[in-house]
Amino acid sequence: MPFIDPATKPYPFCPGCSHSLVLDAIAKALEAVAADPRRTVLVSDIGCVGLADKHFAVHTFHGLHGRSFTYASGIKLARPDLLVLVLVGDGGCGIGGHHLINAARRNIGIKVLCCNNHNFGMTGGQHSVTTHCGAKTPTTPLGAVERPFDLAALVTAAGGTFVARAKAVEKGFEALIAQAFRHDGFAFVDLWEICTAHYMPANAYKKSALEARLAAGGLETGVLRCTAFPEYAQSLRIQPTAEAAVAAPQDLSIQWSHRLEAPTYGLVIAGSAGMKILSAAGRVARAAIRSGLWVSAQDDFPVTVQSGHALATLQFGREPLDAVGSQPPDAVLILSAEGLREVQEVLPQLAPTAWILAVEGLALPPSPAPVTRLALAGIDRLSWAMAAVAQWLQRRPIFPLEALRAELALLSDERVRAAQLRALECGAGTPVAEGATAT
Repeated sequence: MPFIDPATKPYPFCPGCSHSLVLDAIAKALEAVAADPRRTVLVSDIGCVGLADKHFAVHTFHGLHGRSFTYASGIKLARPDLLVLVLVGDGGCGIGGHHLINAARRNIGIKVLCCNNHNFGMTGGQHSVTTHCGAKTPTTPLGAVERPFDLAALVTAAGGTFVARAKAVEKGFEALIAQAFRHDGFAFVDLWEICTAHYMPANAYKKSALEARLAAGGLETGVLRCTAFPEYAQSLRIQPTAEAAVAAPQDLSIQWSHRLEAPTYGLVIAGSAGMKILSAAGRVARAAIRSGLWVSAQDDFPVTVQSGHALATLQFGREPLDAVGSQPPDAVLILSAEGLREVQEVLPQLAPTAWILAVEGLALPPSPAPVTRLALAGIDRLSWAMAAVAQWLQRRPIFPLEALRAELALLSDERVRAAQLRALECGAGTPVAEGATAT
């Protein structure tokens, strides 16, 4: 299957930028190894290449700068069966260098693809840990005096079991990436690129200069190291004693029966950062799974903390699901003006059978779906999401409210647990004001 969604093209990169070639090569490599998109996770770092997420038809995660290695390591530890890729730039390798070398040292089976264009391209071309000595950038206007990292050598020294380097300025390096994907353990591919927006014009740099730089540094391309060592996540699970065995992170065994009659059901929860939107969605997802449903989830929020929107999209299914958010949802819970801004274009597309649950005071655009107004006076704003979810589940019981109540009872923090359970009971019994259309 195509791993790049053609509807998302063209790519958003500058003319001549190597990132487009890298994305195409990754897609070809995924096809070459017959990757299952449902069991493939792409973790992207900050930078121009971080814009790649939306183009891939696999699970994606976009977090803080330099921390992509940690997110990917956590995912791989929890699910060793997944193919976990990291797409990072040389800037991210510098900021998250400690995470990079320790992921290599542990031989955790993530596959790191470094788009190394020798500068911070997204923010204006500042120098990075791989900027060549003498190169001019906004932060080295007289020429860099530092020696650049040889990232491949760094990862090799840290114990990386698969290390490779390629020039990503012409087609044909997908086979090298596929080889990294097949490797049983940590893999790192140093992809030398060109930044046409900043580094090239500032340094009269051309594609041919890549070859000269490689030769001047005595740097080879191709597979530089490939050796065997036990993969970290698997090793944790085969400790010699029963006491040391790693248990499943959380119990998701089925304890209730769902009541979903349609093949699928979509739910969107829209609010603001700090309203525990994503936490509530996570609890809903677990309760649904423990009721025998399949769940796909997508979280959307800005990189800022405690500001901006928080958007959770859940898709429930009677059978395994391939995607989330591909169809207009069946229910939309709107808890703030910031959340409304994120879903206001969706509301007119809702079916008449869908349902909008919105807090009082929000001016909604016209929609064929009926609207219910939710009065949350007296409930802490941090608990609005759980109260709204409880109200939704009370009126659209696709799985038992008891399953959600049991999930909240598992919260370790006594104060939080009490607040969330109180919100659930309040939400389930909160009087509502019915309306025929959105206004």
